[in-house]
Amino acid sequence: MLQHLSRRALWLALLVAPWVHAQPTFPSRPITLVVPFTPGSTSDISARLVAQKIAGPLGQPVVVENRPGANGQLAMQAVARAAPDGHTLVVGSVSATVVPTVLQKSVPFDILKDFAPVSIIAGTTLVLLAAKEAPYNTIAELVATAKKAPGTLNYANSAGLYRVAMEALNLQAGIDLNAIAYKGPAEAANDLLGGRLSVAPDSLGSATRLIQAGRTKALAVLSGRRSPALPDVPTMQELGYKDFDFNGWISILAPAGTPMPILQRLHDEMAKAVASEDVRQQYIKVALDPVTMGPKEYRELLEREIAKYQRIGRDAKIEKQ
Repeated sequence: MLQHLSRRALWLALLVAPWVHAQPTFPSRPITLVVPFTPGSTSDISARLVAQKIAGPLGQPVVVENRPGANGQLAMQAVARAAPDGHTLVVGSVSATVVPTVLQKSVPFDILKDFAPVSIIAGTTLVLLAAKEAPYNTIAELVATAKKAPGTLNYANSAGLYRVAMEALNLQAGIDLNAIAYKGPAEAANDLLGGRLSVAPDSLGSATRLIQAGRTKALAVLSGRRSPALPDVPTMQELGYKDFDFNGWISILAPAGTPMPILQRLHDEMAKAVASEDVRQQYIKVALDPVTMGPKEYRELLEREIAKYQRIGRDAKIEKQ
């Protein structure tokens, strides 16, 4: 019996060996990292820092290509159709991966079926801003003002993540802040400072300079924990808003079908890059959190976030466009 098994094992080894040796070494050519947003965005900054850092260990250039448009969906769709060999990757965000299932009737890709998660490479803290001259300094005062004059206050809808977070606030507080659409946080900030907006959610990276200059004030942190950059600003959970936790993150995805050894190697190099001192220091400058997450954990996060955001969309009766 053992002799039979040994002959069978030898036969299998001889059969598989040529196939194994025929597999190309990864990477065998330059890697393209597609950023669905404009140059200078936090997604772009973090992607370029990581791309530069992993090129050496991988032995191939990592070329960053900006392809903005349609809230990131043009780039996502293009990469979903690329060869699943690890040479074409895309930068993801909550607004580009999870939120479309809540806000759109039709999404040109299925984030869980069409992509293979590689890694999370950064986290972002969200804050709710008001202009310095606004008559409310806390969430409680904002809610009280909104209840006294229903339908008169508004908020900036400059990203899908911000829309869902603010509708969660409306739902839990029993108020009706109106959504005003903006192309991006910069345009929303101008209207906030000009008195045309009541409040504006934003990432800490974009908001820091306005807060430090005293032009805006942070009413609360929308993410689950306080930020070291704003130690005196409470989270929504601390203020009594149950399970209120909206974290932004920046990630890397590959086309579905990319082999796990390739995904794992890419993640391992990205994790080393994010942990390096020079990248960490650059992250601090733009208020990014140096966090990472592997392929399996990132997929589990996507599944949890999709379920959570879709539940909020149903409860808040967000109408899909």
